[in-house]
Amino acid sequence: MRDMTRGPRAVTVRLDRAIARMACREHRLIGIALLRIAIGVGTVMYCLADYGNRQFFWGPNSYNSPQLAAKAIPHLGFSLFLVSHSQWWFELLFHATILVAAAFAVFGGRALTVAMAVLMWSLYYRNQDILEGGNNLVEILIIFMVFTVSNAYFAPGAKRRRERLRAAAGQPTIRTAAHNLAAYLIVFQTAVLYLTAGYWKIAGKVWQDGVAMYYVSRITGFQMSSAYAHWMSNATLGTAICYFTIFIELGFPFAILSNRGWVRKSITLSVEAMHLGIMAFMGLVPFALLMIGADCVCLRDEDYRAMWIRARRVARAAGGRLRAVPLPFPAAAAHIAEPEEQRA
Repeated sequence: MRDMTRGPRAVTVRLDRAIARMACREHRLIGIALLRIAIGVGTVMYCLADYGNRQFFWGPNSYNSPQLAAKAIPHLGFSLFLVSHSQWWFELLFHATILVAAAFAVFGGRALTVAMAVLMWSLYYRNQDILEGGNNLVEILIIFMVFTVSNAYFAPGAKRRRERLRAAAGQPTIRTAAHNLAAYLIVFQTAVLYLTAGYWKIAGKVWQDGVAMYYVSRITGFQMSSAYAHWMSNATLGTAICYFTIFIELGFPFAILSNRGWVRKSITLSVEAMHLGIMAFMGLVPFALLMIGADCVCLRDEDYRAMWIRARRVARAAGGRLRAVPLPFPAAAAHIAEPEEQRA
């Protein structure tokens, strides 16, 4: 009887701890703040990259007419750019998107998150022909971000905001539970994306044969680096990168669930390195930024603090080694040239 009662009690205790963890303290504040910055900066870059051609891509006289754009909008989708076909309305909305995105990256907050979501959806659905792919994920994540505290870090007044959150910690609230639920949904959505991407890669013959990167480097639709195309001509290197990509994408969902911090950090940093490579060699800068921002939420706050402490130790050790290096002759032996009366 003692063993039978001990099992249900243990389950109840664990359930109570899980509920307290969800409702008493906000988690993943650093990662959500980094995602906020990535979305804001990525949207600004997306707009400014084709600023001179904005009339051709999104204007009322675009090659993709408002009638065609309206037919391509999915169910429950919308675009404020299609409300009016006047020139002034387009210029107002387009520049408002840039300003709101910049303000969202700097300040954050729920009001700016809602405004960012509306304007970003409107821009994406105005012309879906030129989207890079990262929009598919960020259109979902921006909904979850409405319920989060996105400006607890890297924003004006962030320190005071964190002090208020710490003062209220320990008392379960609906707002805290909503923040944590939204944060975990962001992690879940990102993990599902990588698991699906890894599954489709491992099922594809070009990825199994290790030649996918070779074909990717020959795509003319992107701003491919000539160095990247040259490196992918090497069979060994191309195959290694193909298998490495599959490994980290399939391992990502399991790594972020691990209790071992080095597993979470190593896999997440590897995925972010992959997106930095996409940014550098394929020219998909907004896409890579959005994906890196989503990856950042998958690390816990303690992971960032541990990495920051380690980085400071490395910097301090490197600074100590630099100070220990013998100085050049003019500085190290300056006292030799001093007069004897000064040395005395």
